[in-house]
Amino acid sequence: MSLFFGKKEQIVIELFEKHLDAVEETIKKLAKVVEEENLEKRKQLSEGVRKQETEADKIRRKAELEMYSGAFLPNFRGDLLGTIEALDRIANKAESVADEIDLQNLIIPKEIKENIIILVEKSLETYQALKKAAKEMFKDFEKASEMIVETEKFEHETDEIERETIRKLFSLNISLAEKIQLKKLVHRIADISDTSEDVSDRIQIILYKRKV
Repeated sequence: MSLFFGKKEQIVIELFEKHLDAVEETIKKLAKVVEEENLEKRKQLSEGVRKQETEADKIRRKAELEMYSGAFLPNFRGDLLGTIEALDRIANKAESVADEIDLQNLIIPKEIKENIIILVEKSLETYQALKKAAKEMFKDFEKASEMIVETEKFEHETDEIERETIRKLFSLNISLAEKIQLKKLVHRIADISDTSEDVSDRIQIILYKRKV
């Protein structure tokens, strides 16, 4: 099912899609932070995550201003505003992970380094499925619903990696304080994927409402 929108709506849709891209870029930049072992380079890469999150925030505000000027009917406008704000929280969470790694000078043990990298990659995959669902929300309800199912699948895979990583973490010969600190990091990364699934649930509700 394709939908047709006026000029104001098209401007918002373009900004919405730019925001989706900006949030994705924030997670991609976080992946580079996690992979980097040199502390000075990691600091620079973390700053790149912060700048990207700020860019996503600017685009979000532009989209919101356009909507407040009268784009879309009030009910859908409210749903879309809530969705954009929820998407922005994903970028915020990516920034929080980068801050945690950078500001605490976290050293990720080599035994779980690969797990952490895979966890970020899976969180990115979850978000990318969500991104497709969000774009299809304006074009094709059926395709959007299919991508929501994909988002849920990737989120469940993230949960499995999260559990495996924590199990491996607590088998390491490091202090309990380090284990707790690293466990928090694992949870924060996995939370990016959880939040993507939450947003996909929100989009599913919008689709139901628009079908009625």
